[in-house]
Amino acid sequence: MAHIMAVTAYRNAEFGTEPGAERPTESGVVTAGVGIDDPATLRCLLDQTPTPTALVDGEEGCCIFANAAFRALGVVAGTNLTERFPALPSALLAEARQTGRPQRSRAVGDGALDGVRFWDVRITPMMGVNSVVRALIVTVEETPESAAEHERRLRDVSHRLKNTLQLVSSLLTLQTLSTKDPEVRRALQSAGGRVGIVTQAHQHSHGALRSGCINVAVLLRELCLELEATLPGAHRIQVAAEVAEMPADALIPFSLIVSELVGNAARHAFPAGVPGTIDVRLDRYEGGGVRLEVSDRGTGLPAGVDVARAATLGLKVVRAFVGQLRGKLSADSDPSGTRVTVDFPPA
Repeated sequence: MAHIMAVTAYRNAEFGTEPGAERPTESGVVTAGVGIDDPATLRCLLDQTPTPTALVDGEEGCCIFANAAFRALGVVAGTNLTERFPALPSALLAEARQTGRPQRSRAVGDGALDGVRFWDVRITPMMGVNSVVRALIVTVEETPESAAEHERRLRDVSHRLKNTLQLVSSLLTLQTLSTKDPEVRRALQSAGGRVGIVTQAHQHSHGALRSGCINVAVLLRELCLELEATLPGAHRIQVAAEVAEMPADALIPFSLIVSELVGNAARHAFPAGVPGTIDVRLDRYEGGGVRLEVSDRGTGLPAGVDVARAATLGLKVVRAFVGQLRGKLSADSDPSGTRVTVDFPPA
């Protein structure tokens, strides 16, 4: 649209009437004053067009006019357009000049912030007598990068973040090995475990960036296998999970909630040295929400303990992330075991 406006503006500026000249209207009445065929009006309109637009000499390739949007990119009248805007292929200008046919191309140029900007470039020849190209209208529009390039960038960012998380985990491990205080060692091991959970969830979330959601049943099974192998005690974790989708940005909080609830059951639900079974269930409830249940067959919660108010770090983490995901936390406990339920609203 901008290049059509530019062609109209140039032609009216070259061949249109002078300001104040009489012009016929649709009603047949001849009027005077500023109108759309006034070159000054059209030039002002073109200058304020948000699409970078320039007029290039048909023979010399020199920029005759650049609107405000193009001037913001460093292109001004009297300069060589391809020198000031290297993303514009000079061969494209030559092709339009030689053939007299419109040209279009996707170009890549430098950006001030991220190093790369993508442009949709259009060139419209303006023909004079004897089909000679008198000038070229050039418009450029910044566009999103291609899907393949976008995916490559996401993979690069994801890989760097994964490396950073692994570095943090390694530093925590080194710190754990260097301390002799049992309480400090346990705290560092716990922190390292949480970083590991975040890393695992991040790997799944990268695959959900395009669709926006992911089947958390797959994540849940993998997470519980990892927990079964690493948590203290020979506990067995049984998982029953149906297909349930959650947004990509919910995967890390969801994983930490599962990790804390399962870990809490493994550490506190059973007598010391006695292995037990922890059941983890995931399904959908009426209305489209997702329900997570973590239950054990242990001794039940101590008298007076309320998961909604308990001051332990693990349950504080659970409550914080349940709140972040707008979920509802509840628990039932008796001497035959404890069941903690988290209801997540529909995505």
